[in-house]
Amino acid sequence: MIIKSLDIFCEIIDNFGDIGVVYRLAKELKTFYNDNVKIRVILNRVNEFVNMNKKAKDTDYQEIDGIIYMTNEYLAKNICTFSPANVIIEAFGCNILETYLEKAKLESSLLINLEYLSGEDWIEGIHLMESPLGAEKLKKFFFMPGFTEKSGGVIVDKLFLNRKKSVLENKKFYLEKYIPEIDESYFLGTIFSYEKNFLPLIDVLLENGKQNCLLILGEKSQMSINKIIENLNFTYSDEGIYKYKNILIKFMPFLEQEEYEELINLADYNFVRGEDSFVRALLTGKPFVWHIYLQDEMAHMDKIDGFIKRYDETLKSLELNKGLDIHTKLLRDYNLRDSNSLELGNEKFDDFFKEFENISKLSQSYSEYIELKCNLIDKLNEFILKY
Repeated sequence: MIIKSLDIFCEIIDNFGDIGVVYRLAKELKTFYNDNVKIRVILNRVNEFVNMNKKAKDTDYQEIDGIIYMTNEYLAKNICTFSPANVIIEAFGCNILETYLEKAKLESSLLINLEYLSGEDWIEGIHLMESPLGAEKLKKFFFMPGFTEKSGGVIVDKLFLNRKKSVLENKKFYLEKYIPEIDESYFLGTIFSYEKNFLPLIDVLLENGKQNCLLILGEKSQMSINKIIENLNFTYSDEGIYKYKNILIKFMPFLEQEEYEELINLADYNFVRGEDSFVRALLTGKPFVWHIYLQDEMAHMDKIDGFIKRYDETLKSLELNKGLDIHTKLLRDYNLRDSNSLELGNEKFDDFFKEFENISKLSQSYSEYIELKCNLIDKLNEFILKY
């Protein structure tokens, strides 16, 4: 197929995860196609997008770096003069405006239902399966992101990889940019999490014989850490640093997507939440702990268990075992609960840090595997161009 235009639909529900993935996808597709393809992103609202991108404005139509962003409301008002793209991406099962879809059935060629990331077995059977639309011209297919070669993979964008390289080569510069209060000798971690009692983590860091620094991102993470700061009587400096014995804690302001990527590549380990941040953490090649979005009736455990299975299978196929059971146990225990509360969970961090060197090797090897075998951008473009 010769692709001339591409529309991406995204419905932001209650966080930055959906728009984070779509914003990254749009940027990378623009990099791939340059000015040969017109790319538009249609959002149900722009609040979150404005917060995560300094170039974005609170308006229903704007162009940023060659990509058009508009709201559903703007599309509805202008649908009579609006021509659907020949390729459409429906992100995460969002609702496409019915009047747009009716026109697309007559004018467009391909509709891709881009689903949420999953490591569960069944997605390979659904990936690239057609979903009947009852339209003569427009055909719809499922595209299932995942952690295997037979799935749709994850977004491995060149912009991120270039940023990763820059941070690795200029660590001193980026330390000065984000936390000038420390030097390269500090053991640096980031925490971007849902509600969690981090006292077990703090207890282990107090005993590790290192100078530690934790950078805390997001309201829920900061609220969780605040409880510990109050209980342990951390001192507070004018520079915005909380200190207790060998631990420094700094609350970070809201960062743009690109800034967050610099930060997690700078850190020695990362605690992350959601889909987009999780995939970025994987690609850093640094040890990670993933806090998956809580679902009713513990349904989120199917997803974390699915990832753990893939992670375990891949690393064992590469003959990498040291520290693997410890890392997978922590990933599972960290998420094994039915409510987002500040009560203590099952997770223990002692072995994670004792095996940190081995887990670093696992993380680096898995990052290389994902980059080489599970590149969603390559898989998506191959499917579109061959269609």
